[in-house]
Amino acid sequence: MAAYPEIVKSSKIVYEGPIFSVETQDVALYNDKKAKRDIVRHVPAIAVLAFVDDDHIILEKQWRATINDFILEIPAGKLDARDFDEPQHAVIRELNEELRMSASSIERALGFFETVGFSDAYMYLYVARDLKPIAENKQLPRDLGETMDLVTLSFDELKSLFDSGNLNDQKTITAFLYWNYLRG
Repeated sequence: MAAYPEIVKSSKIVYEGPIFSVETQDVALYNDKKAKRDIVRHVPAIAVLAFVDDDHIILEKQWRATINDFILEIPAGKLDARDFDEPQHAVIRELNEELRMSASSIERALGFFETVGFSDAYMYLYVARDLKPIAENKQLPRDLGETMDLVTLSFDELKSLFDSGNLNDQKTITAFLYWNYLRG
């Protein structure tokens, strides 16, 4: 069977928060039946594969209330009004806020939808190289309540986490697979 688009007949924002909103839609299907869709509208975000050298990256171990646990992940953050035309600005800010580093080289690697089954959340993956510490008086404040342990891992250590199923953050898995692709 061929794929057909749905036609939105009506939509309404039922929740609006600082990071996302929830929209409910009434849609017409290809066969003239009707359905409802709930969509999480999320601001775009960036994530950074931050290289210490060709064989090591920096990750963060941080608490995530959504899973009620710590998770190991690459640095990431939301775009805001300053960044929408240039996501690289968010990369520079997040490297400063989270890693307390700057990078001489920042390149966009790819972009992906995070969870298309219910959300329009889109993330840009960047590669940052030639990291240098930022002087304390130039460091940006972290988000309220944001704490993290920084962890430097080699490719082989990250591969071991991946192989054992202990690398379970989507953006970090995507970054690892991209890193693996770069290594040929």
